[in-house]
Amino acid sequence: MRYSASHKAETRQRLIEEAGSLAKKDGFATTGVDGLMASVGLTGGAFYSHFNSKDELLKEIIQKELMDTLKRFQPEDGDGSIDALRQLIASYLSPAHVKHPEFGCPLPILSSEVARSTDDIKQVYETNVKEIQRSLAEVLKDENAAWAALALGVGAVTLSRAMSNDKTKKQVLEACRNFIDQSLDHLVNIESPNE
Repeated sequence: MRYSASHKAETRQRLIEEAGSLAKKDGFATTGVDGLMASVGLTGGAFYSHFNSKDELLKEIIQKELMDTLKRFQPEDGDGSIDALRQLIASYLSPAHVKHPEFGCPLPILSSEVARSTDDIKQVYETNVKEIQRSLAEVLKDENAAWAALALGVGAVTLSRAMSNDKTKKQVLEACRNFIDQSLDHLVNIESPNE
């Protein structure tokens, strides 16, 4: 039976979303085609009617997941303030984000996989990560501080997820959150010094 173009597009989107969740939870390399297809009720053979390769799927996952992350860095109410950024950082560096990677940012788990990927996958990744960094730089008024905050946040979540002890996980998150908060305080004081 042939499906309409809209049905095929909807199925492709479901595959990207499901693969994104699986990749954030278990890593992309461990996401098998058969398991992915079964998770949306299809056979493994149907994969190639939606994607030319697993690399094509990875590019789509990166694009979608990092655009979703960018939206989180751009508050709906347009409040691009340091206080809004502090709230975002507190949420990002939380035990819930560490415990449930499938619902969070893809950077902590996909970065190491992208590092071992092809140049065209790295380019898609870099383009999207730079958008997130630019969004942070608009709030911080400092490109280097934006890179540092982004790298520290991603590193903190990555390191915390690798710890077996909940107390250590919490300590990593709190230390990094406090360091970023102190850095934000410093940036605010530079931007509007007391007179």
